[in-house]
Amino acid sequence: MNVSYDGIEQFLREEVATLTGTAIESVTPSTVLVGANRVMDSADLVMLLLAAEDFAQDRMGMKFDWTSDSAMSEARSTLRSVETLSRHLFSLQPA
Repeated sequence: MNVSYDGIEQFLREEVATLTGTAIESVTPSTVLVGANRVMDSADLVMLLLAAEDFAQDRMGMKFDWTSDSAMSEARSTLRSVETLSRHLFSLQPA
């Protein structure tokens, strides 16, 4: 049930666009999710992460735990941007 990196990124870009009410073209891999200049508030971020959790379960056949102690760290978080979250989800898939 592997999903391509592009498929994961596209899903996240669509979700961010929907949650923020912006055009998908304005959501890029570098769109900030956590920290300064973020595009969404904390409630929308939780909604995004719940959607990512469902996506991981339904499309990738795996569990995604976004509740780690460093998840919200601006410097270390896998949630910093669309790209870092996409890469993290992609890396969790079995080889």
